[in-house]
Amino acid sequence: MKVPLIIKFAKSHSMNNRILIILNALALVAVLTVNALANILPINGMNTGELSALYPSLFTPAGFTFSIWSVIYLLLIGFVIKQRSISGNTYFTELSLWFLLSCLANASWILAWHYQFLFASVLIMILLLFSLSKIFLHLQHTDLKTLSNKLLIKLPFIFYLSWICVATIANISALLVSLSWGGGILSPITWTITMISIASVLGIFIAERFREPAFLLVLIWAFFGIYSKWTGTENNSIATTALAELILLTILFFVFQFGLKKKSTG
Repeated sequence: MKVPLIIKFAKSHSMNNRILIILNALALVAVLTVNALANILPINGMNTGELSALYPSLFTPAGFTFSIWSVIYLLLIGFVIKQRSISGNTYFTELSLWFLLSCLANASWILAWHYQFLFASVLIMILLLFSLSKIFLHLQHTDLKTLSNKLLIKLPFIFYLSWICVATIANISALLVSLSWGGGILSPITWTITMISIASVLGIFIAERFREPAFLLVLIWAFFGIYSKWTGTENNSIATTALAELILLTILFFVFQFGLKKKSTG
C-alpha cells in the first residue's frame, strides 16, 4: 500500500520541480526585460544612470563600474540553464522560491527607482539583499561537485550578493542625499570612507567565514570604480581609501584562494 504513495509523491515532486525550473527562467526573463526597458524607453523619461546623477552620493562608483550587471546577468542565465542539475535536491524548492522573490524585488526596484520612490527603493533593495543572502546560505550546504555547477550554480549568487551589498549602501546614500542629510557630526567624505571600510570588513568576513574568495572580486571592482571616480579631485582622500582597500582585498583574495587549494590538495 505504501509503494504507490511513494511513487505518487515522487511524481508530484518531479512535476513541482519542473514547474519551478520554468518559473525561474520566466522570472529571469522578466527581470532582464524590465532592466532593458528601463534604459530603452526609458521608464519615466530617464535612464538609470541619469537618475543616479540626480543624487550625487560620494559612495556611488564611476559609471563604467555598473557593467558588472552584464556579468551577473550572464551568470544568472547560466544558472537557469544549469538548474536542472540540482533540481532533484530537497533544497531546490526553497532556493527557487527565494530566487523568484529576488527577481520580483529586482524588477520592483527598477520601477521604484525610476519613479523616484527612494524610500521604497531602499526597502525593496533590502528585500533583495535578504533573499540573496538566503540563497547564498542554502548553497553553502550543498556539495556542488562539478566545476560547471560551481561556476553556474554558486558563483552567480556570490557575485550577485556581493554587488547588492555595495548597491544597498549606495541606495541608502542616495536616499540621504535626497533628504539633504549632511552627515551629522561627520562630513560626507568621512561617512563615505567609513562606508568603504565597513563594506571591506563585511567582504573579508564573508570570504573567510564561508571560504568564498570570489566574494571579494566584486568589491575590488566596486572600489576600483570609486577610486577612478575621485582620484585627482577634491575628494582624493576617498580615492586613497578605496585604493588601499582594493589592494588589501586583492592580497586577501589570493591568500584565501591559495589556502583553499592547499587544503583541498592536503
